This record gives sequence, structure tokens and C-alpha cells, in this order.
Amino acid sequence: MKEEFKAFVKTKPELIDYVSKGSMTWQKFYEIWNLYGEDDKVWSKYKKEEKMVDSLNLSSIIDNVKKIDMDQVQKGINGLSKVVGLLTGLIGNKKMPDESYEPRQVFKKFED
Repeated sequence: MKEEFKAFVKTKPELIDYVSKGSMTWQKFYEIWNLYGEDDKVWSKYKKEEKMVDSLNLSSIIDNVKKIDMDQVQKGINGLSKVVGLLTGLIGNKKMPDESYEPRQVFKKFED
């Protein structure tokens, strides 16, 4: 019986996603399979739905790129360039602390 269930799961790889996300367990899937078998009506709610996203078609992407104001993009890039230059200048002028500290030996006393 377990081998039949394993063979069934191989035909429905989307079940693995439900178990890995924690929304179902293999035990629950096995119980459903044991009660209803491989009836497609029971398993239809666990199928992956392929969503069509209209906003990602090529023509809409091209239209959105055409609407970009290149002057505004250039102003944004110039502003970022100034900020990076300012930060680079501040970091570059920062001096590192002097490394002249020498730790005292542990076995010496105060006046040794």
C-alpha cells in the first residue's frame, strides 16, 4: 500500500510543496489517498494553478519603458553620484586611531 502511495505522489509533485510549507502532512495526504484513492476531484484543490499575469507581457513592458522620463532618471543618478562622492570623502578623511598601545605583562606589579 505504501509503494502505491509513493507511486501516486510521484505523479503529483505539487504535493511536496504543501508538505514543505507545513500546510499539510504526508499522513494527511495518505489518509485522503486511502479514503478517496486517485480520484481527480479530491486532488484538484492541490493542483498548482498557473496564473496568467497580464502586466508581464512584452508589449506592456515596452509601453512602460517608453513612459520613463530619462531626464528624471539622469537627475536621480546625478544625485546618487553626489551622495556617493560625499560619503567617500567622509570615509577617506577619517583617520585610524594610533596603534601605540602596548599591553602590560600580567606577571609585573605596579612599580616593576
